[in-house]
Amino acid sequence: MPKTTLTLLAGLILLAACAQTTVQQMSRDTFKVDTSAAPACGPSGARNVAFKAAAIEVIRKGGDKFILADDRTNMDGWSGTHAQGMIVKMIPEGSREASNALSARQTLGADWRKVVEKGVPMTCS
Repeated sequence: MPKTTLTLLAGLILLAACAQTTVQQMSRDTFKVDTSAAPACGPSGARNVAFKAAAIEVIRKGGDKFILADDRTNMDGWSGTHAQGMIVKMIPEGSREASNALSARQTLGADWRKVVEKGVPMTCS
């Protein structure tokens, strides 16, 4: 394989860099999302994956409205890995907080059912 083809292939792999997300229940209406993403993702890529994961989890738990109670970004200087942590609080429909909360369905877009079925993305592209 020519060197330019290998370089191009390596670049494409980096663009579709890996991301890994975990969800931890903290209370009946609150959970934590932790995403770790490859250096090529950058902080915004890690944040986008974590935000999608939060919206997917809200829908899987039977809700739609949510707020971010906490949001933290970190980068491991040694490996270049980007980390994003979010504390997500689900908001009941009809509550006072609902008018100011985000909609998980709107966050994921018109094809939200397909996105939820597919699950949390493993790439940041």
